[in-house]
Amino acid sequence: MSALLRISITFLFAATVAIGQEISPESDSGKGLTVDEQISRHVRKQADEERKKRMDFMGFVIDDIVRLCELNDAQKERLVLAAKGASKRSMERWHEQAERYFRQRVSGSDEETVNEMLQNMGNVNFGGRDSDREGETEAVWKDSLKDVLSAEQLSKYDTVLAERTQARIDAFSEMAIASLDSYLRLTPQQKAKMSPIINSSANEYLDDIHRYWGEYVEKNMLMSLANAADEKTLKEILSDRQYERLQSATSNLEHFWEQRRRLKKAKNDADQRKNENGDQRAEAIKIDGNIKAGGKVVIKAANGGAVRIQPGAIFRGGEIEIEAGEITIEE
Repeated sequence: MSALLRISITFLFAATVAIGQEISPESDSGKGLTVDEQISRHVRKQADEERKKRMDFMGFVIDDIVRLCELNDAQKERLVLAAKGASKRSMERWHEQAERYFRQRVSGSDEETVNEMLQNMGNVNFGGRDSDREGETEAVWKDSLKDVLSAEQLSKYDTVLAERTQARIDAFSEMAIASLDSYLRLTPQQKAKMSPIINSSANEYLDDIHRYWGEYVEKNMLMSLANAADEKTLKEILSDRQYERLQSATSNLEHFWEQRRRLKKAKNDADQRKNENGDQRAEAIKIDGNIKAGGKVVIKAANGGAVRIQPGAIFRGGEIEIEAGEITIEE
């Protein structure tokens, strides 16, 4: 056997062993890895799939901008880089939630069983139904559009986005009115009075609705847009039987609209206080025994815990940002 042939066989054997190690069932099963290593590997695998979904969507967005604004190659390349940065930034919260979720679910497991448990969990969506679109909402992406596009291109794109949003709202409103009319047998006068209520509700809450239920919305969700109005307003338009029929059909969604009405009232009250107090900065807010005053206050609940705002909590002016798995406002 020649020396060259021996070297070739040696390299071939080494490559085969390396590949075998890389894809061996034993390695894939997690054998020999600690619990932490198996969890980290599982999170990385799911993160790769999630990141690909987000980049695929951003690629679709970039193609749209290229067509609409006639971008040159240099502009497109800069947007691709921005999309990668936006997708990476949008994954930060996903990583936090995934790590916490999987570690809690397999807490107490040993090296022998944790891999099977992780595999049985399957894919978990930590970013909501539209998580693949989160990159488009990141500040780094929006700032990049301003830097990359000319003023004329940016204006054209913003106009198209606004038109798409309004068309979506109008279509949603029309479906809601049609559903109400079919279900409650509205008179022309009632329909005329309900239309602006539904349209206003769709303009204000459509994004919330899609975040909560996704793109597919059933008839009772459409009809529940009427519940954004208060009871008195609806009873002035609908007969008693119509009102009762509407409430019966949408009773399972009342918590959603009650929360929106409460948040809207809180916002209106805050705006009123701001007008009364002028543009003064935050007076003071007490968090975990520490007084923080002025500007923006950020409250983060440890390990995704809950934040409860009780009567007596005071915050005037400035901004407040809360990150928590659950937020309860007690009246």
